[in-house]
Order: sequence, then C-alpha cells, then structure tokens
Amino acid sequence: MDNRWIQGCRERNALAIEQLVSNYQERIYHLVLSILDDPGDAEDGTQEAFLAALRALDSFHGESSFTTWLYSIAINVCRNRLKSRCRHERIQGILQGLFHFSTDHPASLEETVIQGESDTELWQAIRAIDEKHRLPIILRYYHDFPVAEIAKLLDIPQGTVHSRLNAARKTLRRALEDGKL
Repeated sequence: MDNRWIQGCRERNALAIEQLVSNYQERIYHLVLSILDDPGDAEDGTQEAFLAALRALDSFHGESSFTTWLYSIAINVCRNRLKSRCRHERIQGILQGLFHFSTDHPASLEETVIQGESDTELWQAIRAIDEKHRLPIILRYYHDFPVAEIAKLLDIPQGTVHSRLNAARKTLRRALEDGKL
C-alpha cells in the first residue's frame, strides 16, 4: 500500500479507508479464518483487525512492510479471541457439567462445504496442536509466508520458527499416520 493511501487513512479519508479495506479484506479474512476456524468469528475478527489497524496507524513507521504490520495486528486479534474463546468454553463446560445439558448443534451446510472431506482430517490435526506450533504452520503452508516474515509477525527468532515448524510437522505426521484424531 503506498504512502499516500496510508496518509489518507491517517487523516480519516473515507476513500483511503475504503481502499485499504478493499485491498486487504480477503487476505486478512482468510488469515483470521485459518486461525479461528469459524466463519462468523472470522468476519468479526477481520473487522476488529481493521479497526485496530486504523486506530494504530500512527504506530506504522515502515520498519516492516505494511502487509506484515497488518497481519501482525490480525494475528494479535486472533490470539485475544482464542483466549476469550478458551475462557468461554471452560465456563460453558463447567455449566454443562452442573446442569447436565449440551449445546451441540449440527454443522450448517456452509460449514460442511468449507471443511471439505479431504481437508477435515488435516485440519483436525492442526487444531489439536498448541498455538505456538499451529500459527507457524498456518502462516507457512496456508498463507505461504517465508520464515523471515513469520518471525517478524510472531516476534520470535527465525531459528525458533524453523524449530516450531519442524516439531509441528512431526506432530502432524504422527497424528495422521496413527489416526489419533
């Protein structure tokens, strides 16, 4: 995104903001969806990421690419949503245990189509690994980010990215081979 559009967004120019969202909405949505694994949550997370980016635009100084900066904000939004989701699920589990009821509901046709039979097993395995290993896998293999960019996005050394990718691949391979999903 060139500097005049960024400056226009800083000045709250509606056309510049519309251009920003138009240029990045699909990519940010796919990133957020791949992390949160819920279309509705991904829509909300995408909107939240753009709002956070617009509020923090003065902190963008060009040390990294604009895309890297925006992805970093989206990842942080996802992390916060995942933490909130875990708290919610923990409370829900306690309540279900207390009141002996279930909130399970069948997946919608849209969710079923999105999951796709061929990807279901892999995504189950990816969802089963912890966040510190899951994020590098998603960024590397789903979004094709180079290791250097992943390191910047996650604020960790490149060697750590390599290590986490290697560990995650081994975990995924074992899970898929053993059918432990």
